[in-house]
Amino acid sequence: MLRITVYATLIIILTMGAASAQADMQEMEDMKGGQNSFRTKAEKKNDRDIDRAYQSSFKRIPDAKQKNSDPWGDARSAPPAAGKNKQRIVSGEKTVSCNADEVLVSVICSEGSPVGAGCAVGSPTGLCMHK
Repeated sequence: MLRITVYATLIIILTMGAASAQADMQEMEDMKGGQNSFRTKAEKKNDRDIDRAYQSSFKRIPDAKQKNSDPWGDARSAPPAAGKNKQRIVSGEKTVSCNADEVLVSVICSEGSPVGAGCAVGSPTGLCMHK
């Protein structure tokens, strides 16, 4: 019997807490724009003046150049120029070759391991890079 009385008391207390929370929400509705509606006209005018001064301060800030946001930009080397390092993939039946103004950089075989510019078994694929 005591257990039922304790549980009933807890339910009543929790219900009262929820009801008081709803009453607090009505007080929050009375507040407009985060400011109490009972403020005087002088206080409201002062707030408007402060807001206008704050907004006008943004107009006085000069536009800064767009900064590079890469913090490691100084540590990295510069990217290669667009026209210098042109790459081309070549393939052949037993060997691969590049043009006279290119260098064979890498060879991969479909089977086995590469031998020079070709493959003992399978077809080679190579990467040619402009000199």
